[in-house]
Amino acid sequence: MLTFYLHIPKTAGQTLHRWLNLVYGPEHTLVWNPRKRLGLPHIQRELATLLEERPGVQAVAGHFPYGVHEVLGDRPHRYVTFLRDPVDRWISERVHHLTKNADYHLLKRSFAELYGDFDLFALLKSTITNDDDINCQSRLVREGCDLSDDEALARFWFVGRQESLSADCNRLAQLLGYEPIPLPESQNVAGIGDIRSALAPEEIQWIEGRNTSDFGLCSKVPVSACCATPAPAVDRGALAAAILQGALARMSACFLALKADREKAQLIIDHLAARTHHSVSS
Repeated sequence: MLTFYLHIPKTAGQTLHRWLNLVYGPEHTLVWNPRKRLGLPHIQRELATLLEERPGVQAVAGHFPYGVHEVLGDRPHRYVTFLRDPVDRWISERVHHLTKNADYHLLKRSFAELYGDFDLFALLKSTITNDDDINCQSRLVREGCDLSDDEALARFWFVGRQESLSADCNRLAQLLGYEPIPLPESQNVAGIGDIRSALAPEEIQWIEGRNTSDFGLCSKVPVSACCATPAPAVDRGALAAAILQGALARMSACFLALKADREKAQLIIDHLAARTHHSVSS
């Protein structure tokens, strides 16, 4: 039985990837993020090639579309995914883009804005470049099919919630035939507090209005009674520091890359110059 973990962005996916490694073993787990724009047939062929190269794979995790299983033929399979409160998921994705592209955002804003009384909601919205933030979860679960929430979820063998990740993973492990396996420590959490608490009611309503289908979908999958401790209210200074830290890290990496490229270019120039000098001398 091949398990597909369809990773919806910002639903604790990196933690779940590492948890699957603990369940199945890294030699039996494939983390795979194909380029969706190439289309499902190309993605299916890519998966078929990967599974031929690694016949022992028992779990595939990543950002891939529902339907990749069609390449398996008669091999049994099951889909697993996790959902998250749509507002929290939207905020998490915006913060991810904000810190990942911190150098770009710093070019648009001054230090004073970031450390002063900056407009947090405007800063989050500034990271939107297309419509991918609208009903992301229901879109990925349906994957282009005209299905109701119940029909879309029925295609999945297990659907959990990020809010009760530990409890739901314990249930999933038992369903898979394993003893409960503790979650690995998360390595992809900004640790800057509950940003939702810093937004105004009308700002929350704006996010909700963009994700009405996601709310309908998530209402079908209740959060387990065993939930994590809520994060503290956001510290704007910590948020600004995270943005600046990300910017400095990216800028440092760019400078190192430029230096390496310059040194490589200089080696090529010196080599060509030496060859030219040798040719002229001859």
